[in-house]
Amino acid sequence: MSTTSAITISYEVKPPSSIDTAALETSKMYAIAVNTPVAEGQKAYYTSLRDSIAHAKDLVGEDLTVWRDRVGKAELIKEPRSKADDEEDEEEEEAA
Repeated sequence: MSTTSAITISYEVKPPSSIDTAALETSKMYAIAVNTPVAEGQKAYYTSLRDSIAHAKDLVGEDLTVWRDRVGKAELIKEPRSKADDEEDEEEEEAA
């Protein structure tokens, strides 16, 4: 006999308005089943739970990697920093 419970994960990404969000969902919810083999004891339960958590982590990680790549590419297009900005940063680091 086994019972089924679930791990529920939801997120909402709020990218800058300059980011092209075509073909990407800004919010998503996952419900990953955790099959709990009651008769097999705690070890089987925690093994199943660990597997479900790993699966959930992979799913969310894949989604967020796509967002990171999309936002990262947009950041590369931004206006490059001037040499004066770099020199100011170096002066602040030396003062600290």
